[in-house]
Amino acid sequence: MPLQVDLLAVGQLFLDVLYGVLPAAPTPGQEIFTDRAQLIPGGIANFSAAASALGARTAIAARIGDGPVSRITRALLEDSGVDTTRLQLVPGWDLQVTSALPYAGDRALVTGGPAPTGAAPAPDVRGASSIALHLGLEDLPWLAETDASVWADVGWDATGTWDRALLRHLAQCEGFLPNDVEAMAYTGTDSPLTAARRLSDLVPITVVTRGADGAIGIDSRSGLEVEVGAPALGPVDPTGAGDTFGAALIVLRDRGLELRDSLEAACLAASARAAGLAGPGTTPDLAHLAALAREHRLECTEALETLLTETPGQS
Repeated sequence: MPLQVDLLAVGQLFLDVLYGVLPAAPTPGQEIFTDRAQLIPGGIANFSAAASALGARTAIAARIGDGPVSRITRALLEDSGVDTTRLQLVPGWDLQVTSALPYAGDRALVTGGPAPTGAAPAPDVRGASSIALHLGLEDLPWLAETDASVWADVGWDATGTWDRALLRHLAQCEGFLPNDVEAMAYTGTDSPLTAARRLSDLVPITVVTRGADGAIGIDSRSGLEVEVGAPALGPVDPTGAGDTFGAALIVLRDRGLELRDSLEAACLAASARAAGLAGPGTTPDLAHLAALAREHRLECTEALETLLTETPGQS
């Protein structure tokens, strides 16, 4: 029987190369030096790492190869306390590597290596309280069979199709966490709020993130709509910030925080990750998050401090 975990991350795994913030994008023939380069597990692993930093027991279900990149990535996951026993080995293949180039408040991504072929095997979801899932168009029959709370996100559709067939999976989900561009593309709307309202017809909790502008959350069961801002905490490398937001939201909701407090604290966690306040590519732990909320006089401060007293090892 697999270990009991608070959050199981299901999706595609990468090895990310993170650089310090660049003054501008490199031009042909130019070499730019930065004071930082770091290897971290990327893709769906960002959910695991962020949830683990907040004290959750985490695991990851993704395909992994048997080459050197995969061996490094597995070791990094294990060093961070993430359970890797549900990784699915693909012999003769190696993980793709993504270089993240942060500049001008955003980042460009370059990914190298062949993607895995064929449909991914069904993940082992036994013992998971919540699941963070990266949605695709493929069938996911295991979704209807799990008792876990499933929180779904999506990625950029390079084809520009934004096929709404993907949204059929939301019938088996607790929450959906697209960004504003994705939400508007899938609903054919021209505002994040309108998109969130459309999506709330499909899933109990809809959260549309808006980067530096915060997030919108709708609970379709109660009719509650909330909007929160995101604090500006310093120079920005947004690589992994969206996944950090999602992981923080899931962990805090599972621990009983109301939607508004969870949204505001998740925005704070994502902003702190982007600013590198806990170190490059790192999410603050719960104590650090509560201290930042207090420093910036956020409404979620009391909820985080109460949670901190109830969480062993995080005070």
